[in-house]
Amino acid sequence: MDIAITALVIIGFMIILKVIMQKRAQKSQGKSIDASLFDDEIKTLLSGNKSILYFFSPTCGVCKSQAPIIDKLKEEFNLVGKIDLSLNQNAAQEFGILGTPTTILMKGNIVNEVFVGLKKFDVLKSKFEIL
Repeated sequence: MDIAITALVIIGFMIILKVIMQKRAQKSQGKSIDASLFDDEIKTLLSGNKSILYFFSPTCGVCKSQAPIIDKLKEEFNLVGKIDLSLNQNAAQEFGILGTPTTILMKGNIVNEVFVGLKKFDVLKSKFEIL
């Protein structure tokens, strides 16, 4: 019985943490991003009409599941940039990212929508198409 209660507490804590991360990430919506923090590939994406930025950590298990979905989006739209947060911590600070994977839909250099955690291809594709 104690194990079941402990498991429920841990699951509840994880859900609350994810909600907090999503709410904090949503505060970035509408924010203009400083493109100078990024390499030329990301700067080019941010200077365009719309793009998808994918923030990940190489040690993140969920990121490894999200990566093929992001690769498929990149093949389809060629407007996807990947940012390794272990190499670019300033990006995490600029976007207010607390957890990975985080996928951000951009209109130019303005944050339009933020997704924290694993997201399906169809969800990201449809959101990007109507952006």
